Amino acid sequence: MTASKLIIPCLLVALSFGACGEKPATNSASQTETAQNQETSQSVQSNAELLVWEDLMPEGEDARLAELYSEFYEEQERKFREQLTLSQAAKETGDLMSMIDEGSAQDTMDQIGTYNVVDDLNGAKIRLPGYVVPLDFNANFEYEEFLLVPYFGACLHTPPPPPNQIVFVKSSPATKVANINEPVWVEGTMKTGQFGSDLGNSAYELTLSKLEPYEY
Repeated sequence: MTASKLIIPCLLVALSFGACGEKPATNSASQTETAQNQETSQSVQSNAELLVWEDLMPEGEDARLAELYSEFYEEQERKFREQLTLSQAAKETGDLMSMIDEGSAQDTMDQIGTYNVVDDLNGAKIRLPGYVVPLDFNANFEYEEFLLVPYFGACLHTPPPPPNQIVFVKSSPATKVANINEPVWVEGTMKTGQFGSDLGNSAYELTLSKLEPYEY
């Protein structure tokens, strides 16, 4: 159950992803001040609130998420134990999850999390970094709808992040994203609610006003 077990550490990395948009510390006070001024100037010009992914989770949500994952694994173990044959039960070492073959019918994991949101973000103009997950593919790499997720591969190779860690993005006209392997900045107006897609459900929707490459 390799993919399922990776989701929690992936999520912890994802929560701090937006922080990497900050400028690295230098030994020069003037350089640090310049970087801060540039960031402030950019925020003022766009009039958008700069967010990291953790800002999308209300207070106490990380503890609730950990509880939900714990409940999920306990239920998975209970179901798997009921399906063990006598020969499998005889070999049982206590770590039942390690007995599940990757890719097997038992190696499944639904989207876990809640639609709990930060109410103040409803109607807010925000700027957030992340990775694009297209909901459809075309030869021109132009998309009217896509998901923004906190780490590469989310919704494609692993179970989806929680709904409040996915942003459903709508763009009119369609926006070109030449390389979905590279992170981007999105900017636009946020709306809270419940927004569904085949790849994952979201607690946030963003009406896109700007998309640009993420600069390290």
